[in-house]
Amino acid sequence: MAGYLPPELIDQIRDSNDIVDLISEYVPLKKRGKNFVGLCPFHSEKDPSFNVSPDKQTFYCFGCGEGGNVFSFLMKHEKLSFPEAVKLLAKRANIPLPKESFDKKREEQLDKLYYANQVANQYFLKNLYREVPGAKARRYLKRRGFDAETLKLFSIGYAPPEWEGLINHARMKGIEPKILSQAGLTVPRTEASGFYDRFRDRITFPIFNLSGKIVGFGGRVLNDKDEPKYLNSPETPIYQKGKLLYGLNLSKDEVRKKRSAILVEGYIDLISLYQAGIRNVVASSGTAFTQSQARLLSRYAEKIFLFFDADSAGQSATFRSVDLLFSEGLEVLVVSLEQGGDPDSFVRESGPEAVRERIKNAKPYIDFRYESLEQDFGQLSITEQEMVLSDLAETAGKITEEIRKSLFIKKIAQRFKVDEGIIFKLVSKTSKKISGGVKTIPPPITSSGEEKVERGILRILMEDGRLVKKIAGGLSTEDFSTAEHREIFQLILAGGRVSPANLLNRTDNEKTKELIVQIANIDLGSAELFAQLKDHLAALHRLKKNRRMKELKEEIQRSLQIGDRETADRLTKEFEKLKKA
Repeated sequence: MAGYLPPELIDQIRDSNDIVDLISEYVPLKKRGKNFVGLCPFHSEKDPSFNVSPDKQTFYCFGCGEGGNVFSFLMKHEKLSFPEAVKLLAKRANIPLPKESFDKKREEQLDKLYYANQVANQYFLKNLYREVPGAKARRYLKRRGFDAETLKLFSIGYAPPEWEGLINHARMKGIEPKILSQAGLTVPRTEASGFYDRFRDRITFPIFNLSGKIVGFGGRVLNDKDEPKYLNSPETPIYQKGKLLYGLNLSKDEVRKKRSAILVEGYIDLISLYQAGIRNVVASSGTAFTQSQARLLSRYAEKIFLFFDADSAGQSATFRSVDLLFSEGLEVLVVSLEQGGDPDSFVRESGPEAVRERIKNAKPYIDFRYESLEQDFGQLSITEQEMVLSDLAETAGKITEEIRKSLFIKKIAQRFKVDEGIIFKLVSKTSKKISGGVKTIPPPITSSGEEKVERGILRILMEDGRLVKKIAGGLSTEDFSTAEHREIFQLILAGGRVSPANLLNRTDNEKTKELIVQIANIDLGSAELFAQLKDHLAALHRLKKNRRMKELKEEIQRSLQIGDRETADRLTKEFEKLKKA
């Protein structure tokens, strides 16, 4: 961060974003007692060990040890820097930030790319409604059945066939071709200097992020004989294809409301369904479906309907998507179409009710897989049968919930008429292969008896920082046995709010942060806090006394062994004094 944000503004941003509300957008949570629990988004697990505390405004996973507050959750989950997390949460809470607080150079660069896309979109929109050359583009869109409201909603435009049309338009707006190139809108010439427009003689579909900003474009030819049929923006600093879903900026509320999403492949498939009133629809954005997109869907939905073209490419897309969706805990069903059909054609020819009926009768993935075989399973060769079952076993292995996994395996056995035990063995074999490359979970931080008592003291002081004054002189930084405990105690002594969420913002030591979250999750019970604190202090002094007495015994023994009677007598007097204390 180039500038400075006052601590009170950081506190305001943090306090204005409830951690349960924030994390619920990414992880399905269930209330358990005072806290909320779910499956950890930072490592693969079958049983929920991820805890979110509304009281402390912290999260902690007892499986992998990840923990923190709203800032650290976003930083870990979205791979953001602290300034980026602050900015996002400030925007989420409608809190204005002083612009000079952030890296101006980077901010200005990103703003230039967003502006370039905005100007490009205005250019494409203008050209769609020009008499020449927009007339043929409007005729094409009319044939596809898109009405004026839909064109406006999706901001559909037209890139004319000119080689430098956008470049010249953008230059009048103060945008240089180099910026257009960085935004993916122009391409460097290979045989000469300069650039040319990437999108030419194509219908344009702007791609919006969840904040409603244009980050890229898709372009479709008017004549299906031209190649490539679709052309997409390359990856840029503001556009990572595998992390976005086309149309989600419009459909996310409906997806969340229905807890289900219809996943299609293309821009036009999505727009046709949306225009027909089927609003919980999303599309992969110019790329094969990715794990990040599956994870993004799991924030909003529990069930996914795969609605792909009824051809070999659509079938392959289904097979590729399934494992990714199952691994994110989603239920997967497949919407069937007649051979050669696609969602756009089907909704235009048969109407929205027919689509809803197909969705209602969507098939579980196992049934779809069985029916997609070129011949009856029993007629396949043994090798082919083994390949099919191994493929399904691998999918089963991606399912994180044990009950759902067992039911899935049982369904495979029933549908393919094979012994259930065979599938379990295949799943086990597949899981072992996969686990070889899985990152091992670090062991939880262990502690001695002394360290446990120290953490109990810190936990009580986190709960009520005013108790520090009540123990003045009874506890010092030197009483703590580890550097991290001493740092946490010093942070508490520094004054101000001592909530776990606040303390996390006041240290850059990752181990200290991890300990703060671990300590924050210690259950204090219902006993009066000051009484607990006095008990902990007494226990700490007793443990320290016992440790020192043990050390003295060992030192006395060593002194006697080397004949140092004077030192042995001095240490013995110290030992007796401690014993009587």
